[in-house]
Amino acid sequence: MANPLIPPLTQARVLPLARIRRERAMSVRGEVLVTMGSRVGALDVVARAASVGHLSPVPLARYMRTTETALSKFLRKQVGDDLVARDVIAEKPELFGALKRAYRAPGNGRITALQGSWLTMDLLDAPFELKAYYRGAVVNIISQRGVIIEATGALVEGVWASGGEAYGGLKKLVDAPGGIVSGDAIDVSARGAILLAGAGVTKDAIERAIQEQAAGLIVGSITPQIKDLLATVALPTLVTEGFGEIPMALPIFELLARHGGEETLINSNTGARPEIFIPALSSTLSGETALPPSTLNSEIGAQVRIVSGPLIGHIGKIADAPEQPQVLESGVSAWGAQVELLTGSQVFVPWENLELIG
Repeated sequence: MANPLIPPLTQARVLPLARIRRERAMSVRGEVLVTMGSRVGALDVVARAASVGHLSPVPLARYMRTTETALSKFLRKQVGDDLVARDVIAEKPELFGALKRAYRAPGNGRITALQGSWLTMDLLDAPFELKAYYRGAVVNIISQRGVIIEATGALVEGVWASGGEAYGGLKKLVDAPGGIVSGDAIDVSARGAILLAGAGVTKDAIERAIQEQAAGLIVGSITPQIKDLLATVALPTLVTEGFGEIPMALPIFELLARHGGEETLINSNTGARPEIFIPALSSTLSGETALPPSTLNSEIGAQVRIVSGPLIGHIGKIADAPEQPQVLESGVSAWGAQVELLTGSQVFVPWENLELIG
């Protein structure tokens, strides 16, 4: 029976073995390349969309250094003409014919309009290919969009991510959850890898990871300055704890460290929490049965993580739910729980500073 003193808490899943289903779909219509029941690897292309056009207006008269009324006599292409990249659209002699000023097509497409001094082109993007990323079996087809894949493996939910998706072998850079990664810890072996850090990374570590073409980064926490830097670079990153200098939760670090060298996925496009997924190979299951993640219950004995306050990042379990609000050091009264930490000590934590983890 649920304890009326314990409210529902947010959940962070950390599972060594789970069976999950994930949708992989394109934002535009295209062709699905696999069938129901197909086994797919992480890098297999499951759907493809043809080139999609985008309108590109340009102030052509200004580029050609001419007037709106004179522009037409310099055109080599007309409205409706197809374009191949580098085709000459307009050409104008200069210096008494000794030189020519030209405007060339920036890509394939066609000319759609010429209004005054502005030329509009419909340029084609490269075809889009959707990769599976989750190694597993196709259990449903989304017509002309993509698939739903059932996969088995380790699952870790983070609290923040940037940069989209990343896939590569997991490379551990620290030996403890509180380790800070600096640039000298990253070398050419980082190429194509998902890097595992601890409590943080330095600016030069981010720059070195990009230079060595790392695929992505998993870290316990980042400073606001590093967060701002990540917004400007192409390095998919997942944060497991929060912002500041917080050691990665021990259960998360130990789970990921056990999978060093294995293929790993960072996905920040799940619609809920960003996640890390490490597929389980059949040789590693050892007779274990993978089940779908079950809902965690807010109850006495439930494992929780402190998500705010001076003990942020600590793991423990709900030991008691006091029947009256407790007075904090700040003098404010709050409802909360007595939490028994991994060290064996007990602390009172307001409910809003706790989440279920497991």
